[in-house]
Amino acid sequence: MTQTDEFAEALRTGPFCRALSMAVQTRGLSLRQLHYRLRARGTSVSTMTLSHWQSGRSVPEREESLRAVEILEEVLAVRAGSLRRLIGTPRPRGRGVRSAMPIHRRHRAWGHPAFLPPLLEEFRESLVKPVRKIELHETFHVGPDRCADRLVVRELVEAGQDRTRTVILAARSKPGVPPPVVVEGSGCRPGTVLTLDEEGFSLTELVLDRTLARGERLAIGFVQEYPRTMVAENHHRRIAEPVGQYHCEVAFAAGAEPVECRTWRTRTPENRTTGWTTVHPDDTRTVHVSRRNAAPGIHGLHWTWE
Repeated sequence: MTQTDEFAEALRTGPFCRALSMAVQTRGLSLRQLHYRLRARGTSVSTMTLSHWQSGRSVPEREESLRAVEILEEVLAVRAGSLRRLIGTPRPRGRGVRSAMPIHRRHRAWGHPAFLPPLLEEFRESLVKPVRKIELHETFHVGPDRCADRLVVRELVEAGQDRTRTVILAARSKPGVPPPVVVEGSGCRPGTVLTLDEEGFSLTELVLDRTLARGERLAIGFVQEYPRTMVAENHHRRIAEPVGQYHCEVAFAAGAEPVECRTWRTRTPENRTTGWTTVHPDDTRTVHVSRRNAAPGIHGLHWTWE
């Protein structure tokens, strides 16, 4: 993937901090230069704030900050609204507001898209009682036509609070392409599903086979299939909370083996893409990537056939 392709992908899927950072890098401007150009247009944003926006330590939320983002789009020569749409809506604040930290972390993990907060609010009761993923094992299958076939996931989860009965699963494909759907489960079953086909995004409520007490663990599994044929050139996992053991496999059908496959990761909140490492399929045409104590961020694989 070229730097231009990475920049286009960042503007499309976020997160906001990554898209902003790459836009600044592409224009070759320093934070001080951005500060001066914003001030010349009647908006004052400190270099420290701009740095926090780039690193993901904070997100523009106030009206004057959102106006500054609109001006940044002009200064950085990106399409109007392309950065603003990655931010979303302000978080609730003040006394008496139930903690939204798990919801905020989910929002941040997906790059603060504007469409996500209303969907997350629908599952607030489940999200404020999140489970901890002790182990996460997934196998992404690529068919002989080089298209996404199915995703098989196994997890060992631990309840953070008493009376935990659900796990929320997020899935995304591409804008206008239906996201993968859960077709079967073990230790759980799909409940309510909210889908935005125009964004290629969905949230699925997985109902556990039994209610968990705080600290209790349960092994679950599920299979996701893709409703529409889509060529698969990469697979990545967005992690909102640290995972004790993460193992990813990409299994290629005969005749669909890539000529190059590389692994990478983007950490949150630093938002730096690192770990570009070439990996090779084994005798079963499967690529393996394992990480212990996988940090919040994006963990991915990218491959090419040419």
